[in-house]
Parts: sequence; C-alpha cells; structure tokens
Amino acid sequence: MPVDPVDIDRLEDNPVDVPKGGIKYFDIVGNNLLTAGLEFYASFDQAGAKRDNEIKIYVDEFGTRKKERLPMIAEATEKADNNANKVRWVVIKLNGNIADTEQGLRVI
Repeated sequence: MPVDPVDIDRLEDNPVDVPKGGIKYFDIVGNNLLTAGLEFYASFDQAGAKRDNEIKIYVDEFGTRKKERLPMIAEATEKADNNANKVRWVVIKLNGNIADTEQGLRVI
C-alpha cells in the first residue's frame, strides 16, 4: 500500500525567529505530518545538503498534534550564526529521503 506524501504547506510565524542560545515554538502546517519515522533538521539550502548543526528541530511532545499541524521546537546554540540574512530551510526526511522543505527559519 503506497504511503501518502508528507509535505509542508507553510511554517506558522514565517519567518520563525529563533533566539541565539534559546528556543522558539512554531507549527508546521502541511499534510500527513503524523507519519512515523519523520526526521527534522535545519539546512542552509533547499536540497537539505548543508545541515546547520547549531539548530535542533524537534516535535513539541506537549503540543496538540494533528495530521495537518505539528507543533515544533527550534533550539539554537550559542554558536549559531545570527546573521538575519541567512534564512534556513526546515527539512523533513522520511526513511532517509527528503520528503519536503520550507524556507523561513533564522537565528536572531
């Protein structure tokens, strides 16, 4: 049975401004966001090849999750580059493959 595609329509609060050394709560709005095995990370490019290891993105376990809306947390280290012109992409991977990306994450 084929799996419905996972995709991002938008990031709520775009741009998502993450304070350097802090966290930011935001939502991903899209489709099939409750699919098991999803991995999230920040990348400097749309292809997801230039991962920003100074930002962690993960599901907010205390938020209300829905198939079309997923509460997330972005956490930037003190070493994160806070140049506002460096807008990152939120990347969703499923089974090792890029499922979708959406631009709009930056460190302030």
